Amino acid sequence: MNLALGVSFDEVKHEYWYKGKQLSGITALVAKKLGLKYSNAFVGEHAEEGIHIHKAVQKWINTGELESVHPGVLWIIETLKEARHLRFEKHNFFSETLVSDLKQYASAVDIIGINPAWVKGSLDIYDIKKGKFNREYVTWQLSVYKYFIDKYTDFDVNDCYCLAVKDREVYKIFPKKREDVEKLLYD
Repeated sequence: MNLALGVSFDEVKHEYWYKGKQLSGITALVAKKLGLKYSNAFVGEHAEEGIHIHKAVQKWINTGELESVHPGVLWIIETLKEARHLRFEKHNFFSETLVSDLKQYASAVDIIGINPAWVKGSLDIYDIKKGKFNREYVTWQLSVYKYFIDKYTDFDVNDCYCLAVKDREVYKIFPKKREDVEKLLYD
């Protein structure tokens, strides 16, 4: 699923492109807003495991194949299965869905859940976090995703969640106001 039609992502270079123009990701923007700084050593040490978790969950969502025994991967899959089974019968998941304003920014939502029984065009968004859960960071991140989806697509976001692997918790995220997101993005 691609909600930002025309936007492409170069996974090797971690770059987003739209009509020949490079777009910025939002993680650095949110980190700057919160005064967070990560050393290259910290990022390198934690990136490999996080990438493995994201890729394994993505493969399971896309193919139904489980190729990892990582406890975090297994927990996320069980959590999604429970969400599918307990909340509604026919819940569809999509992974690494591109969202964008098609001007300056783009990013990929880790997981989108759509229930065909819901009002047409409504969905939930999920972010996977491997390390320490930082509610303020995740709130800004998912608020931007919600903003892009609500404003630039035919979909509306119902709810936002963080799947915190370290805590083995699903945190409901309450998005920032639209005006606050616009100020972060464009001021």
